Amino acid sequence: MSLPEIFTAVRLHPPNSDSSKTVKHKYGDANGVASGSFREAEDMYRSIIVQRTRDGSRNLRQEERQAQSNSIVDEPVKVDGVVMDYIQEIKSKELEIIKKRNGVIMRRDDRRVTFMSPSGKSVHAQFAREQFITLYQKIATGLQTRTYDYSRGIVERCQAEFPELLITCKDKRRLQLTGNFISLERFETFLNGSTQTCSHYQTPNKTKVNDTPYKQPVKQQTSVDQAKDEACPICLETLKISESTVLSKCKHRFCKDCLERAFHVKPTCPICGEIYGNLTGTQPKGGTMTVSSDRSSLPGYEKYGTIIINYNIPSGYQGDEHPNPGMPYQGASRIAYLPNSAEGNKVLKLLQRAFNQRLTFTIGRSSTTGQNNVVTWNDIHHKTSRYGGPTSYGYPDPDYLKRVQDELKAKGID
Repeated sequence: MSLPEIFTAVRLHPPNSDSSKTVKHKYGDANGVASGSFREAEDMYRSIIVQRTRDGSRNLRQEERQAQSNSIVDEPVKVDGVVMDYIQEIKSKELEIIKKRNGVIMRRDDRRVTFMSPSGKSVHAQFAREQFITLYQKIATGLQTRTYDYSRGIVERCQAEFPELLITCKDKRRLQLTGNFISLERFETFLNGSTQTCSHYQTPNKTKVNDTPYKQPVKQQTSVDQAKDEACPICLETLKISESTVLSKCKHRFCKDCLERAFHVKPTCPICGEIYGNLTGTQPKGGTMTVSSDRSSLPGYEKYGTIIINYNIPSGYQGDEHPNPGMPYQGASRIAYLPNSAEGNKVLKLLQRAFNQRLTFTIGRSSTTGQNNVVTWNDIHHKTSRYGGPTSYGYPDPDYLKRVQDELKAKGID
């Protein structure tokens, strides 16, 4: 696509010219006028060009940009009410770090969370949104809810002994506790009158529940793994080496029976939340992900070419795992870009795994059009534009490759 196809009337001067010119542009039903120098005209061209996918449909770049205001990311994050209550009550420090780091305000409306930047810089709100999604996925992966019969003094005891559990009184007879597997198992041990002490909740290797694992010195690790008097973090009984299991990734050790019970609920480490096995999403079946490349570079990656990813999810009918089983849904074609660097190719392989595990897309309501029963992104952020920076879902964005790897890791892709 050439400049005359975009700008129907334009007089361009040499790059060093300070002359200000009026630029008229037209593309389809879109019209506009811009005034400025040669560089400004070129920037305008880049900002309105519309990428086309293989089936000829428009890329969503313009729609996404129009859906954003100067200060609000107009893409609320859908959340589960119980998980969000837990984050706000128990993980409030982590949430505050995200808000302060990006200078944003968080607004919760029932089961939707939106971030607002008082400074008017939507990029801050966008970064906060992405960081929140990573935190939310990490916590939600290992979270459980159990209901117990209410008894006198149980709330006070639980608050004193188990501050990492969220307590909700369903009614006068039932008490709901929300937390990870290991905390709930310890609560039940405590409730049943075990003589084991449960007043502290750091495991023998100093790993806090759902926090970043403490890195032990290499020389100490072997001795800890082989210690005969090490206690199982779940049941607190002394571990017998022959009857215990060490998880391959995080190296946490448990009784075989305790770990089996934990994995029966969810295949994640009860301590750090590391995912074992493959998660499967709700992405409609039958889609394709094709990869090509060209020699042009992305802003910030001038030494490299560009990887071009084309996604195509055909229309069809919703299955049992979708919001409205049996109803038709509208498919989608999307295009995304990565730098053809070593790290860019690493991210590409991770994205291919996510697609094969049906984690890239889901079915829901479009945040840009409001239309329901359509294929939408599933909280793995893609760069759908070459240019424009983070607010236009494009480059330059020096931290993007790291952020998307964090998002993928939260889904067990690393």
